[in-house]
Amino acid sequence: MNRSIVINREFGSGGREIGRLISERTGMELYDTRVLQEAASKRGLAADLLATFDERVVTGTYFDMSVIAGFDAETYSLPYRMYGAIAEVITEAARVAPAVFIGRCADSVLRSAKQPCLSTFVYSTDTAAKVARAVEVDGVPAKDAERYIAKMDKIRSRYQQFFTNTRFGDPRRYDLCLNSARLGYEMCAELIVTAAQERQARPDGPGAAGSPTEPTSAE
Repeated sequence: MNRSIVINREFGSGGREIGRLISERTGMELYDTRVLQEAASKRGLAADLLATFDERVVTGTYFDMSVIAGFDAETYSLPYRMYGAIAEVITEAARVAPAVFIGRCADSVLRSAKQPCLSTFVYSTDTAAKVARAVEVDGVPAKDAERYIAKMDKIRSRYQQFFTNTRFGDPRRYDLCLNSARLGYEMCAELIVTAAQERQARPDGPGAAGSPTEPTSAE
């Protein structure tokens, strides 16, 4: 495999599990929450403070800076420092060897760094399965699960909009969009690996087949 794989995903669609399956099949490293930990270490930022600024702190167009009230002025730049640290970890990892990245706007990061990647989006039309996953993975009460799922997708959308000025889930941004409810995790993983292998012989660049360019606005 000569390119990294980025899995963007709706909450509860199983994107992280699909990434794990791809990592097991290919031997590629899997980067998810570990990215935050490595970013914290590289920039001398406390991991728990970085976690505060994870995807869950976005409230609208901007970050809710009230969560760091009382800190010094330098700390107010933490969201950008955090994103910069994560982008550095993603880029350096991909330069060492192609890897599997879950979310974190990794496709935008790798395109900016001119590192080859296959950008995918995993969604699910099975609400019951998404609810079950929210209950199992995040411990959300079943009665609150649908609202929680909608909130998490909105937060991911705002995170992406804030840092990249692009739209979460816009099919024009991805090389491959897959419905995990209809295909299942195993088939999604297989299709993504196959697509990445097929892309190996194709040149990347503006106008290349399956190589979306970075939009200048979210339109």
